[in-house]
Amino acid sequence: MSMVRPMTFGRRRPVNTIVLLREAFRELNGLVVIRLAERGHGFVRPAHGAVFQYLDDTGTTVSKLAERAQMTKQAMAELVQYLERHGYLLRVPDPGDRRAKLVQPTDAGREVIAIAQELVPEAEQLVADVIGPQRARALRADLEAIRLAAATQSQGESAE
Repeated sequence: MSMVRPMTFGRRRPVNTIVLLREAFRELNGLVVIRLAERGHGFVRPAHGAVFQYLDDTGTTVSKLAERAQMTKQAMAELVQYLERHGYLLRVPDPGDRRAKLVQPTDAGREVIAIAQELVPEAEQLVADVIGPQRARALRADLEAIRLAAATQSQGESAE
């Protein structure tokens, strides 16, 4: 699929590193969704990765999921409701806070998480096939360094 480039000031918006990172993620994540559908989980959409990625085995509140995924509580609640309706999640009382509910994976939800984890080597191999194993290792190290630098900078600015 070609990358959509919106118009800004009458011209196609230039591509930048942030957009390229997001688009590469989108395509790789799309492969996971295709593989999940092939294995009987056609209700899972790309956006649901924000739930499964941050869900603890013992359960996680919608608020904590939203915080981890950097999205609004309302948006996360919609994703959770959809997955709950389709049998991937359930909500149970939080034993540590009677007012709260924990979101937990069902057997189907645990299967989705397991399948996604099984697909990691396929995605890693795709990257290595495209850029070579040495550059793939360097890319991982570079991305981690960028993540840490950006996190450090954003923490410094939020403290001001």
